[in-house]
Amino acid sequence: MGIIDYIFQRKKKKLKLSIAQKPIVKVPDLIFNQGFDALNDMLKYNIAPPLGDHSDIWTRPAPKFPGAYLWDSSFISQAWKIWDPTIGLRALKAFVDFQQPDGRMPHMVFWGKKVSELSNPPFLTWAVRNLLSYYPNQKFADFFIEPISNFMKWRKKARYNENAGLYYWKHSYESGIDNSPRFTSIDESEKYNVDKLGAIDLNSEIVLQHQAFLDLTEEFNQAHSYRNEAKNELQRLTDKVNISLWDKKRGIFGDLDFTSNNLKTIDTIASYFPLIFNKLPEPIKKKLLSSLEDPSKYNTKIPTPTVARNSEYFVKDMWRGPVWMNTSYLIVKGMERQGKEKLAADFAYRLCKGVYYTWDNKGHFYEFYDPERYDLKELNRKKGNFMKKITLGPKPVIDFAGWTADVNPLLIENIIGIKKEKGGWILSPHLPTDWMKLKGKMVKATLPFFDLDLQYIINSDQTTLEVDVRLLENSFKGNLSNHEKIKLDKLKK
Repeated sequence: MGIIDYIFQRKKKKLKLSIAQKPIVKVPDLIFNQGFDALNDMLKYNIAPPLGDHSDIWTRPAPKFPGAYLWDSSFISQAWKIWDPTIGLRALKAFVDFQQPDGRMPHMVFWGKKVSELSNPPFLTWAVRNLLSYYPNQKFADFFIEPISNFMKWRKKARYNENAGLYYWKHSYESGIDNSPRFTSIDESEKYNVDKLGAIDLNSEIVLQHQAFLDLTEEFNQAHSYRNEAKNELQRLTDKVNISLWDKKRGIFGDLDFTSNNLKTIDTIASYFPLIFNKLPEPIKKKLLSSLEDPSKYNTKIPTPTVARNSEYFVKDMWRGPVWMNTSYLIVKGMERQGKEKLAADFAYRLCKGVYYTWDNKGHFYEFYDPERYDLKELNRKKGNFMKKITLGPKPVIDFAGWTADVNPLLIENIIGIKKEKGGWILSPHLPTDWMKLKGKMVKATLPFFDLDLQYIINSDQTTLEVDVRLLENSFKGNLSNHEKIKLDKLKK
C-alpha cells in the first residue's frame, strides 16, 4: 500500500462510512463467485474520502488515478446500484460540487482542488436515473435535476455546431476514448481535428442524456422548465443522427466532417452507441446487430473490441482494439433495449468470463482486456507515448475496479436475471447452456441492501428453473423457463 492509499484508508475509517453488506452470488463456476467477490472488494477499496472541496465521498478508477473522472464515476456508480445505490449517488455529487458557473461539469477533479478545463461524456444523467430506479429518492432527485439541466444547456452553447445541427468534442480527452483511430495516432503525436467532427459517440450520448432527463423529471419533477425543450431536442437529435450520421454504404454510423460535409466512417464501437436509443429504425437496428454478432468484427472471445477485429485500424492498444467494459456494458444495455435480451446475456456472460478468468489467471483487475485471450501479453498502452509510459505504464492499469466492475451488475441483471425497474422487480434468467446442463445445481444471488435472496434450481428438463425468492417479508415461488421474463409479483406468494 502506497502512502496515498494509506492516507485514504485512514480517512475512510475516521469517516465511518456506512455501506450495505456485499452482494453474494453462487453459480456453477467457482471463478465467477470468487471474481465477483474480489471485484467488489476492489470497488470498495477505490472509494475516496472527502478531500479539498469535495462535500462527500468520490470514486477513483484505480489507485494510480488521483482524481474523480466524470464518465468513469458514472459507470462506476452502476456497479453500486446492486450493492448500495446510495454510495453511487453520493459519489456522483462530486460533479455538482465542482460544476462551473456556466454549467460545465469538468471531466476530472484532481485531489479535490484542481479542475480540468474540459468536460467528459455526459453519462451522469443516465447514471442517476438508473440508480434512482433501484432507490427512488426525492431528495437525491432534487439535488441532481437542476445541475443536470444546466449541464445540458452548457453543452448546447459550448459544443454545438449550428450549421450541422450536431455536437462535437473540443479535445480527444473529452471523448474519453483518447487514442481512437477517429481522433489521434496510437501515441497521440498526431491529432485529427476532433473539434471539426459531429461525433457519433457524443451525439448518441446526448440522446441518451435527454431520454434519461425526461424519465427523471417524469417521475420526480414533471413541472421542470427544461422538459419541453428537452423533448424537442431529443426528437430533433435522434432524427439528425439517424439521417446525417448513418453511412448507408457501410451499414454503420460515422462522424460528420464539418469542413467537407462528408461522413468519415471507421468501424469502431462508437458506431453502435445508437442501440441505446428508445427509437431506432428497424433496418438500422438489424445492420448494427448483424455486425456485432459477426465473429470477424465484434463477436470475439471477449466480445465487443473497441475497433472491429477485421479493420485495418485494429491493434491491441487501448481504444484501438482492446475491450473496455464501459463501452461493452453500454452495448449490452443497448441490445437489451432493442429487445435482444438473449443476445445481450450471451455477450454479458463472455464479458464476465473475460474479466473473472483474467483475474484468476493474473491476479488483478485491469483497465482493458484482450478480446482473444485471458491475459495481457499482447496488450499495449499508447505505445510510443513516452510520457504515458512513465506515468501509467506500458500495459493496462492494474487494480482497476472502475467501470470494469460493471461486469458484476451484468452477472446479476443479465445472466442471473434479477433487476429493479420503475414498476418493480423483474425476473429474466438467461443462464448459459453450460450451467443449464447441470440438473439439480443451484444458482443463488443475495442483495442485502434490498433484503432480497434469489435461488434457482435447474430442473431435470434442463430448460426450466425452480424459483424461490425472498424479498423483505414476502416469499415468491414457482417455475420459470430459462429466457422467460416476468414481474416478480406474478410468481406465487
